[in-house]
Amino acid sequence: GYTPLAFSADGALIITGGTDSLIRVFRSSQSERDKEALTLEHHSDAVVAVAASRSKIVTGDEEGVVLSFDVHDGVHASGTVLRMEMAARDVSISASERLVAVASDDGAVRMVSLVDMGVQHVLEGHRSAVSSAALAPDASFVAAVGCDGTARVWDVRGEATCVQVLRKLAYTCEPGVALQQTKARWSPDGSAFAVAGEGHAVRVVARNSWAVSGELGGEHSAMVTCVAWSGSGRYVASVALDGVVAVWDVQARRAVATRRTGDKLCQVAWNPRANMLAFTDTAGALRVWDGPVPAGQGYAPVFVEAQAAAAAETESEAQVDAAADALMSDLFAGDSMANEDDDSGEPAAFDSGDELADAGEALDDFVVDDDGGGYAERPAAPPRAAPVATRSFQPGATPWAGDRRYLALNMVGSVVSIAQDAAHNTVEITFFDKSAHRDMHFADSFRFALAALCDAGCLLATTTRALANDGSLRGAADSDDASVVAFRAFAPWAAASDWTLPLPPNEHPRCLAVSPAGAAVVTSRGMLRLLTCGGVQRHVESLADRVVTCVAHGDLLLLLLARGAADPGDLEYVLMRMDGGTRLASGTCPLTPASTAAWAGFSEEGHPAVCDSRGVVRLLHRYWAPRQACWVPVLDTRARRAAVWPVALSARHLLAVTCRGASRYPPVPTPILDELPLAVPLLQPDAAASQLEARALEAAVFHEQLAAEAERTAGEYPGGRTAEARDRLEHDKLLLRLVQLACKADRPQRAVDLAAMITSEPSFDACVKIAVHEKQSQLAERLMRLKEARFSHHGDDDEDEDDQDLDSDRDRDQDQASDVEMASDDQRPPPAARRPAATYGSRRAAAGPAAGSAAEAAPAAAAAASAFARPPQPPTTARPFNPFGVVSPSKSMEIKRSHSFFDAADAHSNALSREPSASPADGHVLPPAKRLNPQAADAADAAGAGDAPRKISRTAGAAQSKLTAFAFKRQPPQQAPPPEACSDGPSSDAP
Repeated sequence: GYTPLAFSADGALIITGGTDSLIRVFRSSQSERDKEALTLEHHSDAVVAVAASRSKIVTGDEEGVVLSFDVHDGVHASGTVLRMEMAARDVSISASERLVAVASDDGAVRMVSLVDMGVQHVLEGHRSAVSSAALAPDASFVAAVGCDGTARVWDVRGEATCVQVLRKLAYTCEPGVALQQTKARWSPDGSAFAVAGEGHAVRVVARNSWAVSGELGGEHSAMVTCVAWSGSGRYVASVALDGVVAVWDVQARRAVATRRTGDKLCQVAWNPRANMLAFTDTAGALRVWDGPVPAGQGYAPVFVEAQAAAAAETESEAQVDAAADALMSDLFAGDSMANEDDDSGEPAAFDSGDELADAGEALDDFVVDDDGGGYAERPAAPPRAAPVATRSFQPGATPWAGDRRYLALNMVGSVVSIAQDAAHNTVEITFFDKSAHRDMHFADSFRFALAALCDAGCLLATTTRALANDGSLRGAADSDDASVVAFRAFAPWAAASDWTLPLPPNEHPRCLAVSPAGAAVVTSRGMLRLLTCGGVQRHVESLADRVVTCVAHGDLLLLLLARGAADPGDLEYVLMRMDGGTRLASGTCPLTPASTAAWAGFSEEGHPAVCDSRGVVRLLHRYWAPRQACWVPVLDTRARRAAVWPVALSARHLLAVTCRGASRYPPVPTPILDELPLAVPLLQPDAAASQLEARALEAAVFHEQLAAEAERTAGEYPGGRTAEARDRLEHDKLLLRLVQLACKADRPQRAVDLAAMITSEPSFDACVKIAVHEKQSQLAERLMRLKEARFSHHGDDDEDEDDQDLDSDRDRDQDQASDVEMASDDQRPPPAARRPAATYGSRRAAAGPAAGSAAEAAPAAAAAASAFARPPQPPTTARPFNPFGVVSPSKSMEIKRSHSFFDAADAHSNALSREPSASPADGHVLPPAKRLNPQAADAADAAGAGDAPRKISRTAGAAQSKLTAFAFKRQPPQQAPPPEACSDGPSSDAP
């Protein structure tokens, strides 16, 4: 990968970075060159920028973290210089080691003080990402090169001012691709800087005139990636993607030496104290070229040690004298003695604050502690963390790539701004669902910098350079200019629904959010303004001016806020309604260490989600319960080699754009979105059990969220009860598979723990069956006890339901019997016929007239009873009792509850108890009964069993039903048919 490098100021060390996030420090001398390098593991992403001085090393990585190291008795980390939202592409350190210039993908160059880690200047104006920033040796000018090929020069001695813009000076490249970005470098005396451009030539720009004073070309056939100056400023070295290293004589404008390699070259550095070059390639190899300028052939010296020492001594003495004069002028201002020797009559002044700092450093040893009092010693100030300037971003927005950039990109579509000229841009809105909306484009005279997109419309806004997501705006944009917020409606039924609202002076939007429920605008004055899609302002409140981003979905609004300089890592979040009336949740939004928020949004089901710059996606869980909200990591994309740009989130996948090559941003037009399956980062991710555990955990989280969201909105579960039952069953199936694996591995405790997570009783029955099938009898018994403890109340509820069903059946039968009795007299059966239709005993009562009349009326009674009698239940087959319901568990995975004889007898007994019993002539009361089996009844008559009628209690039936409870699916209680009306005609033993 891309490998930056730099020499220390004394030339003794070579420092390199790399995509492995490591910093390596080598010795440059030939005797120590082959020794093992010192490795520094302080970055968490690819190191793409390195700079060094006499006692400092400054490095930057792809995450926007800039670190500093002290070189004294080894190399030691001294603190964090800066944290940014986007990558640090180049760093440059002043000769005094007090200022650092940092180039970033956000289109800005930041000047940071190494004394107090404070940002002194933010140099803005580039339309695209800045690939290089070079600080002049005297820290007076900064030369920066953008990916659009434009170079800008700033005078930073006082108030930072852009003094020159050089268009098409360098290559045009794609932001985020380090290998395609060229670097600019100043000469040691600060009289010129060099940068490579079109035609594969090195261009030298003179100071003050800022004109190209010469071009060095003819040796490279591919893009020149980096240049370096020799210590004397006479020679320039260049490396290119064609693998050629060229050494140029600046005055003669010709190459004095070349060297060809077989790899693409990244960067080159010249030893300030020797005739030595070091360069790196894409394979991560460091190569050293000793003597690149031929000796003894009349070439000018690369570096003269005596001249350098004399120049350093003269510079130090001049700084001390200037500092002394300045101090005396300050102490005796207005006194004639102070200006006695000054011909101009004006006190001495420094050209810049950096020179004053250098002079103060030169006077460090002015006071000598000769008496040992210790008053001359100054305690070293501990390094302070860099203050984190709150920089907001718009989800889905990207920097300028050429003349295009994304203002918004989500599942609805994309909003792309296309640069036309200095007066206007063009905005294109493209939809993924062409059947819902038609693509549109319009001329943008406001030059919108922010946008948010939803099904109802598009919200756009202008803002200043400092608040724009790409760090710049086209043309002039003063902080005093008024910003505007505009809405383009998509509803076809409401004509003229677009609106535009100006903001007050000095108030500019930071970020936007929009949904069909309304729009939200967060401004630079700490104001949260909520509006409807029709432009009605319905809520305004003040927020801390630390808002990082905001996003909306339905009636929910998510705000992310920075926690301040004391805690630059994690963020704060606020989840509220779009009307501003209710706050649902708030707290800390955790991020991966040494990362920043890169995307925020809602899942397709409406749950807040955040993705950081390390590629970890987190979902806000249980936000509907007070003090129960937590962020659950649902995906970690760090294992993927290519960068991932999130677009949307569903219950099962992350929809994202996989950036090709080294780019970190999606191209225009939008490519096909990739579906990355969600995977909770559990331990041992490659194990089959861990994968099932992750899927079960995901299913449980999303099912709980969907159910809670339906309850919160008083709506229905997505897909209805069928979908809810299916999701719950899917979760239980995953747990059953884990239980089976635990049984096969003979891990009963794990099986019990998994069974405790099952939600339904039928699934728990299947869990017991699995234990029996795997011959885990003790585990099956323990699971049975666990089931009785968890689901015992369900059985009581079922029995109560059965009682209610029997009571309703009894009432219905009595109503039907009353209807029969109210029939006409010719259809009414005789009174004797309305006695019980059948008995368990077949022996009849004493014969008499009543018996004869009953025999004659029996057919009529049977006909009347058949009007409301239910079909008889099929007879059950007697089998040996099997507590698991099937003979072979391997033949069927579903065990259904069987209806035993006791259940039928219990229901039959209850049905018979509803009818009044008849009293025979001998006074013996016969119980209500039914002839279930004529052969069995005849046998009972022969044995004299008719005098002892049999009744099966309901308790026995309930006990039997509990023994046959192993089933996936509980069957509803079967209702026994009412007693059939049978004939009591003359029998063979009648007299």
